[in-house]
Amino acid sequence: MTLNFRQTLQVLLGFAFLSFTAAYASLPTTPEAKAKVVGQPVSLHVQPDVITLTGPRAVQQIVVTGRYADGTVRDLTHFAEMKPESDVAALDGEQFLSPKKNGTTTLLIKAGSQILRVPVVVRDFEKPQPISFRNDLIAALNVGGCNSGACHGTPSGKNGFKLSLRGYDPASDYLQLTRDVLGRRTSREGPDASLIFQKALGRVPHEGGARFPASSIPAQSMHAWLSEGLADDAPTTPTVKKVDVLPGGRVLNEPARWQQLAVMAHFSDGQVRDVTRLTVFTSSDAAVASVSTTGLVEFGQAGEVAILCRFLEELVPVRLMYLEPKPSFRWSNPPESNYIDKHIFAKLKMLDILPSDLCSDQEFIRRAFMDVGGVLPTPEETKAFLESKDAAKRSKLIDTLLERPEYSDLWTLKWSDVFRSTRKSIQVKGTHVFQKWLRNHVDKNTGFDQVIREVITSGGSTYSNPPANYYRIARDPTSLAETTAQLFFGIRMQCAKCHNHPFERWTQDDYYSMSAWFARVKQRKDPIDGVGKDKDFAEFVYIDRAGEITQPRTQKTMAPKFMGGAVPSIQPGKDRREVLASWMTSADNPFVPKSIVNRVWFHLNGRGIVDPVDDFRDSNPSANDELLDALAKDFVGHKFDIKYLIRTIMNSRTYQLSAMTNEFNKDDNKYFSHAVTKLHTAEQLFDALCYATDVPEKFAGMPLGTRAVQLPDGEINHPFLKTFGQPARELACECEREGDSNLAQALQLINGPAVNDRLRNPNNRIGKLLAKKMDDRSLLSELFLITLSRTPNDAEATALLEHVTKSMDKRKAWEDVHWALINSKEFLFRH
Repeated sequence: MTLNFRQTLQVLLGFAFLSFTAAYASLPTTPEAKAKVVGQPVSLHVQPDVITLTGPRAVQQIVVTGRYADGTVRDLTHFAEMKPESDVAALDGEQFLSPKKNGTTTLLIKAGSQILRVPVVVRDFEKPQPISFRNDLIAALNVGGCNSGACHGTPSGKNGFKLSLRGYDPASDYLQLTRDVLGRRTSREGPDASLIFQKALGRVPHEGGARFPASSIPAQSMHAWLSEGLADDAPTTPTVKKVDVLPGGRVLNEPARWQQLAVMAHFSDGQVRDVTRLTVFTSSDAAVASVSTTGLVEFGQAGEVAILCRFLEELVPVRLMYLEPKPSFRWSNPPESNYIDKHIFAKLKMLDILPSDLCSDQEFIRRAFMDVGGVLPTPEETKAFLESKDAAKRSKLIDTLLERPEYSDLWTLKWSDVFRSTRKSIQVKGTHVFQKWLRNHVDKNTGFDQVIREVITSGGSTYSNPPANYYRIARDPTSLAETTAQLFFGIRMQCAKCHNHPFERWTQDDYYSMSAWFARVKQRKDPIDGVGKDKDFAEFVYIDRAGEITQPRTQKTMAPKFMGGAVPSIQPGKDRREVLASWMTSADNPFVPKSIVNRVWFHLNGRGIVDPVDDFRDSNPSANDELLDALAKDFVGHKFDIKYLIRTIMNSRTYQLSAMTNEFNKDDNKYFSHAVTKLHTAEQLFDALCYATDVPEKFAGMPLGTRAVQLPDGEINHPFLKTFGQPARELACECEREGDSNLAQALQLINGPAVNDRLRNPNNRIGKLLAKKMDDRSLLSELFLITLSRTPNDAEATALLEHVTKSMDKRKAWEDVHWALINSKEFLFRH
């Protein structure tokens, strides 16, 4: 059967309904299978341990935990026998308790040989319990996905019906539902005939399909609100203050791969109620674990996830891990070089992932040279390192590389990319002075807190004070807020500009409070350097005496506020940015140290502990919380010393692991059990090509011999560099640098001029080696050392020397050999 576009869309948007009906399809059903999950618990724990149901609509999701002799826990919610001991309350098949009349009873729970009774109290059953438009109906629309970005929550709505995204503007939603198009969507007289109810249940044609079944809590809430006359909430209606998720984070072990969650909302009037069925659940990694609309998490494989639980505007993440012991697994007790290995290996051991062996010396020297300085070692450096018997030679090499000028060149490039230094925004001279300023700090190893402070508080001429170019690249308060948050905090705030962030705790108020720090930053043409050659001009950054930010939805003037923190007191006339910079560079800042160490880890290990590196959020958990916390603490303790951080990471056994996998880590791409194999960056690869062939590039406007990593920006528009992902520096995002291989890159390597013109150059590496009249075996070894940082093995030498010997054109034969080495994965990829 072929689906048309609308049918496909309906399938996609109808996912929530599918999960409603199939939430428990994979739970064991036979007594034997259930008994295997239950096992022999030594005790039971029930949450909540006392159940109070107030009013006829009160409900409670029960969560039963079994505790076992080996210290493990299992969720037994759907495997234990449960029964109310009177008709005061009733329990459905999903262990969802609802009241039937006032009174008290106990809930009898049996699992294995354990029996537990939980007190149940029902009161005010006879009292009316009106539906709240904001607390119940909006939540029902959230669960159905009706107000999501793919449906009526899109800025233009769908088919003439527009709701605020995820209910962030309930007043507008109320008007849309009850007044728009003459109120045709809702009916006081006929709730069952109301269009929103008919479409939500799939009883009339609906592009989004059925959103939930009639028996569900969202459907019941919608029907009750319609039946009660479409009432809006009174100003005194309680609001949500916080949300708890039971049982919280935990580690599960085979065979218990399920976990039921219960969501409890605390309201401003003191009441606490179960809102599990009115909560939207999402998994950070559906391949590892899925979650149903009723809060049942099911692991499909060993691993960990964050389950994001969103009730109205409250978002709570719950971290869950599931372990499947492998019978043949034996921990190898690898030695730990420092605390990095301690945290990495502890996680790997827990997950039954065996780390790879150490990389060879040949692999290490090449990896270290390219990661620290973006250059290949010379044959002399390689041979000296490989022949050395010094047990500390790796750590000594790291120290040496960190003091070489190539280190400053490469890491200036890395930071220039995310600072977005480009002539399109700060002029040609601006890119040069900014690069010089930044390289000077990298070369002197200035504490990165000082670099941040200079950037955030900068002002004056963008030529004479280069960090002021930061305010030329991002010019308005909202752009500066987004750039600062993403670059220094690792937080993508863009979504919160128009509405509360859909997958994070950040709100519109947070967004515009962050923007308020920059409300008084202004730019004008520099009176001294304002006009220059070829219209290349500087700007003058200054602080105006006035300027505020207004939240567009509430029209409220927003005060500067620390992200996730307090509104500070700022003296009149004081530059707000100084207060911001002091907070950003403080030892207890919750964002900046973690963001910086994560970026450095990414550049050295090919993947961030949080990945992508600039996307810290609850629904994108780190691979190792303990490691990230330890690195950040150590970084702050050593005064934001980048070289110290790099040295610490590179001296770890984790960094020095081989890329070769074993039976137990071959599927791991998250926990750093082996080195990440990754294509070198455009600049690294091109510089390696120029070195291997000994044919330097003449970049436009730059002296001969300038390496690609030394270019001030990417506007040279070199075809090889652009093909291999050199970023345009238009986004404050590491993602702008393309790292995946593609057909255009293959064509560049196979027959592009960057490679082939260099191989044919008579004065290139091959020409110079041939001029030395070396024997073929020696020449081959030298070519291998130059290009791959190793000597050929016997099989390689035999095959390649045979090709050279049989060729009528010896020069052409050596070109073929060198072409093959340059096109090898060993040359192209970090390994």
